[in-house]
Amino acid sequence: MGEPTSCCRSDGAYCDRCDLLIGLEGLRVVAVDRDDRDALTVTVESAPALMGCQSCGVVACSHGRLEVCLIDAPAMGRAVRNRWRKRRWICREPTCPVTTFVEPDDRVAAPRAKLTARACRWAIE
Repeated sequence: MGEPTSCCRSDGAYCDRCDLLIGLEGLRVVAVDRDDRDALTVTVESAPALMGCQSCGVVACSHGRLEVCLIDAPAMGRAVRNRWRKRRWICREPTCPVTTFVEPDDRVAAPRAKLTARACRWAIE
């Protein structure tokens, strides 16, 4: 039996309460870890959904996930890193110039960024 005061379900389903910590619709918390320096790493991923190719619009096929590590704004006095498990996609349209791509989400971070969008906002305040 799990901890009776735990908010997380033991059946492997997403936890809506944990998702509130990220505050981005469609992004789910799958793990939270604390290292020996008391810093947090929050692992997030998008829930399963259809994705169209960014170039031609044809429904793409899932091709696993790619982990991107980002520095986030501090929380509760602790350093925070986000491990974003971005979905990788394959476009099945033979005439499309795009063959594979990863899911974009500027609410999380700009392409190739090292900081989350939240950390960028926090840094200028």
